[in-house]
Amino acid sequence: MDNSLKGLILAAGVIITCLVVGLGFYLSREAKNTSNNGASQISSMNTEYQDVDKTIYDGLKISGREVVELISKSADTNFKITVITGKNRASTLTPYTATPTSFPVQSSNDYINPTGQFLGEIIYDDNKVINGLTLTQKD
Repeated sequence: MDNSLKGLILAAGVIITCLVVGLGFYLSREAKNTSNNGASQISSMNTEYQDVDKTIYDGLKISGREVVELISKSADTNFKITVITGKNRASTLTPYTATPTSFPVQSSNDYINPTGQFLGEIIYDDNKVINGLTLTQKD
């Protein structure tokens, strides 16, 4: 009787050990999936917030002075800013790549009135990546 009881206890111990090991593997797989999902969400949020400094201008009215500052800040980048003033609506528009010292003079059709109000619109390319900003004078 002693040997059969020891055999049953050994078998129960082996079964419990297998269950605990199986539970451990299951929990580690679930933790890996959860961490992968979390990393994916953080990556997508990072991508969204990467362009937040540009997307804030979408639908926003800003003054001409702010337009000039924005052009000055983005002069060294590939970000294209197109300004449609009250006078240049019919002309061919080219994005500003000007340095702060080479803005058009007041008699020019491309002159940006510092007191004027401009409405921003973000331009996206085919891949939904921000390609530029169009600022249209509203007064």
